Amino acid sequence: MKLTRKFIAALVVGVAIVALIQGFFDYRREREVFDKQMRAEATALGRALARGMAEVWARDGEATAREFLLMASSKSEFIKARWVWLDARTDPPHASKEALAPMTQGQVVTIKDQESNALLTYIPVEVPHPPPIVQSHEPTYERREGGIEIAQNLADLDKYTADSLRNQIYGSVSQVVVATVLALVLGMVFIGRPVSQLAAKARRVGTGDLTGPLALKQRDELGELANEINLMCDRLGDERLAREQATDQLRHADRLTTVGKLASGIAHELGTPLNVVSGRARLIRDGEVDGLEAIDSARIVAEQADRMTAMIRQLLDFARPRALQKTPVNVTTLAARVAELVVTISKTAQVEIAVPPHDDSLRVEADDGQLNQVLINLVVNAIQATPKGGHVTIKAARVAHSAPPYVESSDKEWLTVSIADTGIGMDDETRKRIFEPFFTTKQVGDGTGLGLSVTWGIVREHGGWIDVESAPGQGATFTVYLPIGAV
Repeated sequence: MKLTRKFIAALVVGVAIVALIQGFFDYRREREVFDKQMRAEATALGRALARGMAEVWARDGEATAREFLLMASSKSEFIKARWVWLDARTDPPHASKEALAPMTQGQVVTIKDQESNALLTYIPVEVPHPPPIVQSHEPTYERREGGIEIAQNLADLDKYTADSLRNQIYGSVSQVVVATVLALVLGMVFIGRPVSQLAAKARRVGTGDLTGPLALKQRDELGELANEINLMCDRLGDERLAREQATDQLRHADRLTTVGKLASGIAHELGTPLNVVSGRARLIRDGEVDGLEAIDSARIVAEQADRMTAMIRQLLDFARPRALQKTPVNVTTLAARVAELVVTISKTAQVEIAVPPHDDSLRVEADDGQLNQVLINLVVNAIQATPKGGHVTIKAARVAHSAPPYVESSDKEWLTVSIADTGIGMDDETRKRIFEPFFTTKQVGDGTGLGLSVTWGIVREHGGWIDVESAPGQGATFTVYLPIGAV
């Protein structure tokens, strides 16, 4: 929605600026037009009065001309006209003599009088010369310049311009309001809603959900982006399927490698019960035992057969690939089962394994088979890294811990399974690379370099992570963090 708000704000500000600029120029233009109109009306009226007054003056004299001017002026409510003499001895004008100098050349003069708030227009009028004034013995004539002063009250102009300014403001505000509403509606429909849908789709893709294609009916850039995201999800889905298949194959290959290690030990373990079965069977066959002893020998044969069957079934169950199926798993029970599977390897390496005591509260929602593979990989690696006489300790607990950033989880409580050994340990460079595929520090033929990589992938699929603490000569501790979930 931030983009929508920016778009609306930019559009509204732009419209407001344009409206204000247009309103300002319209206001100035209307004021200038009204001012010119007032000047033109005053000039036209003044020239008409000047011609009429000159005729009346020439025909009937000054008094009649002044009466004519007074009668003509009284007919208008907004315009007042009077006769003025430029020499200012009688009937002086409101304007200064310097300002009215162009009248002597026959020009019309217009002046704004701030004191009376009026527009004064002066029209020169040619009137007959006054009668001769006798001085001494020779008659002389006195020439006086005069004209008509037309006063127009500027209050009308002020009112008109004030109304015009108010109308311009109302118009500008209306434009801004309309633009805001349109921008809000169009922004929400064509930008806000599609962008929200795109963001929601991107969040789903970020969490790994590639389902639900995004359908935007718009035939614009956002619609094209939605189509590209849908195509991207389809391609990612195909790549994910191929990656999952490859990952399953790698996990199965690692599982078979571990099975090979376990099988050699189990083959050795089968030797003892087979010898018991063989010996007891011979006793029964040769008739060396009878009665209760024969029955007891048969029972021992059955028990040893069941023991061998259980060992082989456990190995086959571990080797058999299957899909991820999460169920409540007791990690202490799982740890004990893993210890039984690797007991031959630990005996051969002369390394003791300590398992956690049974605790029914230490359960986690996980795939039993895959979590079994995780613990076997870690325990076998710990045995191989531990010299003779050492020991490997498996512990389980609930801990309060914040997940690292790449896990993207808000859980504060985790179930941990730690495998600690008293082996040779690792330096920092090795510790940083141990989860890389095909990276190994073992001799050629002793490992593929896939075990810890597969282990890391399984734990991450369960929503957890693996923490490693180690130093040269101080052993290593691998801690698996798993979300407890609803168990």
